Amino acid sequence: MNILILSQFANVQNASELITYEELLKYKVDENRFEFGWLPDSYRITPCFRDYTRNTIQMKLVDNKTNSVFYTSSESERNGLKIIPSIIHLDKLTKEFKIKGKITGAWESVIPFEFEIYIGHRNDTISYTTLSPSEYGSVYFNGRKVTETIVVDTVPAFYLSNFRKFEAYRGEKRERNLKYKEILFNIKSEIDENSVLIFGVSDRYAEIFEIGELLK
Repeated sequence: MNILILSQFANVQNASELITYEELLKYKVDENRFEFGWLPDSYRITPCFRDYTRNTIQMKLVDNKTNSVFYTSSESERNGLKIIPSIIHLDKLTKEFKIKGKITGAWESVIPFEFEIYIGHRNDTISYTTLSPSEYGSVYFNGRKVTETIVVDTVPAFYLSNFRKFEAYRGEKRERNLKYKEILFNIKSEIDENSVLIFGVSDRYAEIFEIGELLK
């Protein structure tokens, strides 16, 4: 009887484990590819991430009064977010995943509310890139004036389902050589084998981890 109890206790302990950052990095995917946004059919409801890295669309915005070009699109430069975990824990028995740490790579004036942190299921799709007329001037695409909304490209994308959102918050310490306090996160959630963990913010590449693989 005692042997059975000890065996069950050992199994419970074995199911709970600390995960190293190096182990988590094995399941990091799509580095420096996807940018945070929303599905077009829902306002700030369903998070959607798009890959514009191969987008070569060029457009011009011309001042109607002076006929001068005051905006020309060009390939934007993006930095990537980076997370620095202080602890990662997984209980394979209860499927509870915990991760705590800080986020770097955003701009100095960023506030915690601007970060989009999720655990959910990834659904791959495509997203249409469109151009529309502008009230600020005439829009030209490939030398032709845009008089109605047109589709000019499609890009890889994915949206999240069965997701849960988490908040970032300010720490007490200031970042080295910077004027702002560190941005921290403390996440606890039940996961399954299809779960992904994503850290996003506007104008930065997202950090994407297939944490469900840790259960396999």
